[in-house]
Amino acid sequence: MRIQHFKPFTSSRSVQSPTVRGPSATIARNPFRIAPRAPEGAPSAAAADGSTGSGEEIAPAAAAGPPPSSSNVSNDGPASSAAGKPQRQPAWVPPTSILKISPQLLEAGGLNPSLEGPAAQASFAAHLASLFVPVHLTHPGLRILNIDPPVLLVHDFLTSQQCDDIMQAATDSGLMRRSGVGAAYPAARGDQAALGEQRTSSTLAATAEILSQHPRLSAALGAMLGAARALLRGPLPPEGTAAFSRPNQPGQMAFELPQVARYQQGQHFLIHEDAFPLPLAAAKGFQRRATLLTYLNDCSQGGATRFDVLDIAVQPVKGSALLFFPSFANGVPDARTLHTAQDAVTDKWVTQLWLSCGLGPAAAAAGAAAGARAAAAAGQPGQRLLPGSRGHKGEARGSAKSRKRRG
Repeated sequence: MRIQHFKPFTSSRSVQSPTVRGPSATIARNPFRIAPRAPEGAPSAAAADGSTGSGEEIAPAAAAGPPPSSSNVSNDGPASSAAGKPQRQPAWVPPTSILKISPQLLEAGGLNPSLEGPAAQASFAAHLASLFVPVHLTHPGLRILNIDPPVLLVHDFLTSQQCDDIMQAATDSGLMRRSGVGAAYPAARGDQAALGEQRTSSTLAATAEILSQHPRLSAALGAMLGAARALLRGPLPPEGTAAFSRPNQPGQMAFELPQVARYQQGQHFLIHEDAFPLPLAAAKGFQRRATLLTYLNDCSQGGATRFDVLDIAVQPVKGSALLFFPSFANGVPDARTLHTAQDAVTDKWVTQLWLSCGLGPAAAAAGAAAGARAAAAAGQPGQRLLPGSRGHKGEARGSAKSRKRRG
């Protein structure tokens, strides 16, 4: 697995995003001494030093405290004081800082949490559980590429045969179609050509009907789903078809139906985020909490997944998987996870699986209010726009050129 590490992100090189303006980057060789700024009365995820002592400490303010849960998030809800008088609770502010591992560890393939002490592992596990989604850190082949926001890589997530089965079943189905873009990229921009250029791959969306009609595809993707269950910790969706039921209760977890995507030479998915903008999440009643991206074939050149804010790019290796978290536990999108599928040089195949969570009434109301404010500010209806396709097309292709310069 070739992982590219770029210079630390600084305010002098900000990403053109409405929510990210040059967060600071902290290098952490002793990565799990996270000291969250937890709200009063909330448990702290900080732990005593239990690491292997592989480097320097991190700044205590590098990680943010846990957000309200997705079932009761509120921007300015009342809180009771000691005197019993309602007080205005300050809004939870998403963290914008970045917490990295050392460049040496990244170049070596990532940090192996199994080599850290129990207290260090517990600290990072608490960080995942409070802000994102719990993960089995002892899963074979798991490596940490970035601490906050967490980006995890799992080697040998699927076997070579399982990857071949998915690619063959998807091809034989005859159902691969030009990939679309979701409602996070509204056509209200009025530039259909740029919208079409945003994502140029082909995709098979494995609906329940398709899975019932193509048992080989269902079995192949079922193996991937089983591997996902072994990686993620509870609460997880129930077994069987109920796992894909739309979340209709606050906190209810569900898998979205998986997708298989193919990128041919020159095809890409320009900078984007996987989380739904808050107004759209409010309308749907759920938010994407985890993305599991599995590489089905090797790509020695091109086709890297680049995290544009983190300045990390991962080259596809057959059977490996990336796990990251496009939103926080309260449903607020984490724009630090903006990423690009860079131009493919040869065929690139992946599967995509999202873990979603139902939003509560307060979260939905906050999202609807955010949508109304955004529409009023823009003077027209619509959702929050992600960075423009044209504005980032050059960035994606420039990154490809930089990759060639690096050899």
